[in-house]
Amino acid sequence: MLRLLILTVSFPLILFSNGTGDDLIDPVSFPRPSIEALRISEEITVDGYLNEPAWMLSDSITQFFQTKPYAGAPATEKTTVRTIYDDKYFYVSAICYDSNPAGIIATSLEQDFDSQNTDVFGLSLDTFYDRKSAFIFLCNVNGAIKDLYITNDGAGYNPNWEGIVHRKTRTFEKGWLIEMAIPFTTLRFDNKQKEQNWGINFLRRIRRKTEDVYWSPLQRHERLLKISKAGTLNGLRDIQPSRNLGIKPSVFSDMSLRENSVASGEIGLDAKYGITPSLTLDMTYNTDFSQVEADDERINLTRFPIFFPEKRDFFLENANIFTFGDISKLDYRMAPNRYSREFFLFNSRRIGLEQGAVIPIIGGGRLSGNIGNYEIGALNMQTKGTDLVDPTNFGLFRLRRKILKQSNVGFMMINKSSPVSSVNQSYGVDANFQFFRYLILYAYHARTKEPIPSNQNSASRVAIAWRDQFWNTSFYYKQVGESFNPEVGFIRRTGVNEAYGTLGIHKQLRDHPVYEINPYVEINQIEKPNSEIETQTVSMGLDFIFADGARMMNKIIKNREGVFYAFPLYGVMIDTGDYKFTSYSSYFISNKSRPVSATVGISGGSFYSGTRRSVNFNTEFRIGYRFSMQLKTQRNEISLPGSDFTANTYSAKIKYNHSTTLLNTLFIQYNEADKKLIANARINLIHSPLSDLFVVYSEVRDMENTNDKVGYIAIKITKLFGI
Repeated sequence: MLRLLILTVSFPLILFSNGTGDDLIDPVSFPRPSIEALRISEEITVDGYLNEPAWMLSDSITQFFQTKPYAGAPATEKTTVRTIYDDKYFYVSAICYDSNPAGIIATSLEQDFDSQNTDVFGLSLDTFYDRKSAFIFLCNVNGAIKDLYITNDGAGYNPNWEGIVHRKTRTFEKGWLIEMAIPFTTLRFDNKQKEQNWGINFLRRIRRKTEDVYWSPLQRHERLLKISKAGTLNGLRDIQPSRNLGIKPSVFSDMSLRENSVASGEIGLDAKYGITPSLTLDMTYNTDFSQVEADDERINLTRFPIFFPEKRDFFLENANIFTFGDISKLDYRMAPNRYSREFFLFNSRRIGLEQGAVIPIIGGGRLSGNIGNYEIGALNMQTKGTDLVDPTNFGLFRLRRKILKQSNVGFMMINKSSPVSSVNQSYGVDANFQFFRYLILYAYHARTKEPIPSNQNSASRVAIAWRDQFWNTSFYYKQVGESFNPEVGFIRRTGVNEAYGTLGIHKQLRDHPVYEINPYVEINQIEKPNSEIETQTVSMGLDFIFADGARMMNKIIKNREGVFYAFPLYGVMIDTGDYKFTSYSSYFISNKSRPVSATVGISGGSFYSGTRRSVNFNTEFRIGYRFSMQLKTQRNEISLPGSDFTANTYSAKIKYNHSTTLLNTLFIQYNEADKKLIANARINLIHSPLSDLFVVYSEVRDMENTNDKVGYIAIKITKLFGI
């Protein structure tokens, strides 16, 4: 209530205040900084104590500027960064001074932790110095690491890339520090150059102040991913790039939960070969994904399928190169729902998964990387035959050509075939252009080919968007033919034309409880080729970001749904007709860095010929940085003529992480609408770099028939060998 009162009283002042200060530098025109690389001969011990004389010989970096909360303002806390290198390692140290050491926030020991809700030090390394791609390493106070690989100046990224990084953190009376050693074998770069320059930038996040500071300054909506704005590390000499070959065998054993089941054991193999410093071949044999966490249960109150994200490591790595379709772009509003997934020409969940069942994968390979200005991706996978499907081969080829400064054009072709079933082919071209720093243009045209020809087998979209410090606007138009059928992709609707437009602003403030205000309007219309309206929404939204990182999102939607064929909705039939109704939603996301945080969402209003009320509640409790518990519920109360029903889900996730190498998770969820209970428990021991031991228990149970359960107990061990 207090936040709501503040917003109500101060809204006019918020909207028309200038929110600027005289102490700000311009992140756009500010010169990009540089530093000289220092080669050392002294041995460095990564122990968090910086007591080797070599550290004092290097230049120190102390000037940092904010992106948040006030872009261009000087950092409020001192940070000292030094870099050195030898034949094997690139070393980085950072002393993060803090006027209130007790206020340092450390929330996790997990690899690839949520970096938004903890104090962090990070760096980017543009090793090819192309101002587009980079390795990124983030480390929190506990020594947990988050690493990823960036392409296309942040437009594409691979969060599942992993590299060996030795690091040690330590707190002291004036703050905390980190010492890192990154092996050159972890990185890729051009070894033909005797002397090299790399792009580099440093980030420090002071979470209690919601403050992000950078060495090479960035604008408010930019991140460490913005490689073109990095500084320069000059003068690296006589260094050798990554190993050419990495082999990771795996041994796994599982036992079904059904009666009289017998444990079975198998051997798998993954290999990674660096053909060139920028082109990699990945191979897999007898692929096993028993360690993957179960999907989140979701309630679908529409008549169209919903998209579930990929969670299997092999398909997640370098996945960005295979994206084609209704992709989103960071900080741009380009769809009626910022989390919507309407169309992808390639959806990796079509490989090895069918109707929720796992289809064994014999093996396959993936080629990905760059050759000059070309980005290449090729994938071939073979699955076994089962009672559900025939043996199937999946082939994919992707090519993108970099043009201009931050633009590209591309081509994709997908083939699905089996000895028994018919062949399905998908192919398309797309283009991504960026002009004037803030303007983007995105377009694609795709077609599918099947044994029965059709002239309604294509999908096209043209989108244009502008996003600067203040304005956020976009428009797109899309056509999808009735016979468009990408069997290795995902499509929610066919036989429709769609238009979408939005206009909004991002008003940023200084010295105010409200950090940013974002009012906007949206119009979305989906109609059949004969101009009959299938879906129409007119929305008004008002979002707030608070100084502590909390968010509030409010939206009113005027809906129109044309139902041309009756469809079931959790046992209730929605008859044909032209429905008009109004709905609302309000979500509040609290400061997630606190020991107790919550997300509360309320939505409802009229719904077809009845009413709907929904409540989403998600709370997380943390005790220190080892234990956390997340409780989540979604409740839906639907009232329709002649029938009232509920559709609810409940889940609990408990994590206890003993260290950065011993991680434990228990996940339980119940779908009340489908009477389905899902349990998943996992122990992960990282026994050596990039090598794991997993112990997994997983079960799906029909609660109307408690004897009907599907699940397994599995043990899997992997070991990486580098050659």
